[in-house]
Amino acid sequence: MYRRTLLTGAGAAGLIGLSSVRPARADTMDEVKKRGTLIVGMEVAYVPYEFFKDGNIVGYDPDIIAMAMPKLGVKAQLVDTAWNGIIPALYAKKFDCIISAMTITKERTEKVLFSMPYADASNVMFLRADETRIKSGDDLSGKVIGVQLGSAAAVISKTFEDKMKAKGLAGYKEVKQYEHYPEAYQDLLNKRVDAVVNSKSTLMVVMNDAPGKFKMLPGVSDVTAYFGMAFRKEDAALQGFFNTQLAEMKKDGSLDKLQEKWFGSTMPTPNTIPDVLP
Repeated sequence: MYRRTLLTGAGAAGLIGLSSVRPARADTMDEVKKRGTLIVGMEVAYVPYEFFKDGNIVGYDPDIIAMAMPKLGVKAQLVDTAWNGIIPALYAKKFDCIISAMTITKERTEKVLFSMPYADASNVMFLRADETRIKSGDDLSGKVIGVQLGSAAAVISKTFEDKMKAKGLAGYKEVKQYEHYPEAYQDLLNKRVDAVVNSKSTLMVVMNDAPGKFKMLPGVSDVTAYFGMAFRKEDAALQGFFNTQLAEMKKDGSLDKLQEKWFGSTMPTPNTIPDVLP
């Protein structure tokens, strides 16, 4: 999830957020309408949420964006950016919002406004299909794991390691952090890491694309996590627009159709951010 260039894509997507935000300001919303373009930050390396295909940015997020843009009356410009600096880039006004499968975490809610959840982000262990040593989360003790730099999985993995140590188990042998998850999957196949921690919804697609090579196991988190869209704290008006769009898409079934298209199944998501977050 990183670097690259400015690309023009489809439209935007819906969002709900925290109840304790500042009063709505129309600044960014007015600016977007005057400009005629919503600039969306994303890391275009996270199948099936957003990725390059034949030179175009495609995926679940771009499709949601495309469905929402006509309601806003503008076009969307998709900016491929480094994941590890995506929130600072948002506040540097390099784009208007982040629509890029961002896990709603307690730490991030202190920095940005989130939309209502629109996909399951629960983290699991991703293993080689022939892996026999790892049957539960505790079996990661003494193992090498892979996560993406700056990801929610990195935080969740650290929390789980603390729990293992509290039970008297050894921590991980090593945590390898990658710029992009596909690099971690390749290292997993090459036995450079023993497990990769990432969201279940994403890994379902990776497994389908590489039949017989991988398997998934739960056990690294006891909290259901969700993806949301992120806005600057002062942009409650823009956030509110997207919340409305997401709510309508859930109600009319169009979000379910996109999930079937990109994940092969639907995933129920609440219309409010859960009280317990990873």
